Formats: sequence, C-alpha cells, structure tokens
Amino acid sequence: MKYFLTLLTLISISYGEMAYQDDIDEEEAFELFQEGAIIIDVRTPSEFIHTGHGLGHINIPVLFQEYKLKPLRIIRKFAKMEQKKGKAFNTRKLYKIIIRDNPNFFKNVMKVANGDLEAEIILICHSGRRSKFASNLLAKKGFENIYNLDGGFLAWQKAKYPWGQN
Repeated sequence: MKYFLTLLTLISISYGEMAYQDDIDEEEAFELFQEGAIIIDVRTPSEFIHTGHGLGHINIPVLFQEYKLKPLRIIRKFAKMEQKKGKAFNTRKLYKIIIRDNPNFFKNVMKVANGDLEAEIILICHSGRRSKFASNLLAKKGFENIYNLDGGFLAWQKAKYPWGQN
C-alpha cells in the first residue's frame, strides 16, 4: 500500500494543480447524489466487492492491481517462519504488485454520463486520494462538473449513508 500511495503522489504531482470542480464532503456528495449526480467508485473491483460500496454507485476502476506470486519455495519458507514465530508477517512480500492504468476509464465514464461533459459526477475511492487523481484526469479531458469525495468511502460509511456488501 505504501508503494501504491507513493506512486499516486508522484502521478498527482506530475499532473500539477487541481483541475476538477471541487473537493466535497460526504454530506454534499449525498445531497448531489439525491439530486441526480452520478457517483463513480474508482477503486479496484476487489475493493468494491469485498469492502462494500455505496448503494447506486458505479464501479469504474481508474487503476488495476495485478499480483504475481513469488516462487512456492519462498512461500513455503515464509509460512514455516510464521508458524515457528507464532505471528503473521507482511504477506505483501510474497507478491510482486503491478499497478496499471485502466485504458478504458475515460471511455467508460463517457458512457455512464451519456457523453455529457457537463454531467455532475462525484468520484469516490477508499480515502479520497485515487479519486482526486481520477478527478483531475476527467477534468483535463473536458468534464466540467467533477467532484472528489474527500475522505472517500470511509467518510461515506462513517456518515451512515446507504451502502452494502455482498
């Protein structure tokens, strides 16, 4: 996760200052959503499925994560060390994590917005960092009413707005 956040920070810096409409809190997001704004959740499909999502939110990942498992001899050694020490270790060391852009992100958002560059769209992720990145991408492609939910899905859940998990 630390590597992922560092990557997002570097990407954000390379895109310069904020190009989208505004950062909004969960209350503003809920009000806009009730008035017809579209909420797009830019987290990975795994996060959307397993962590839960706001009811009526649309999942269009801005980035994908791919995990390549290290050789089984390393995994077996790791498992034996955990068992011997009686505690869990950082399992991220068992994978090579590859992060890549979603090449269809803009195209899919355009479809959801019915080609309307003036559609009100709120982007949400786990905490607000990826959605900020995605908001800038869409604004720079011509969308005029893009909002970033500051605090992300965590803020949505904390406010007890409708969400579910299956």
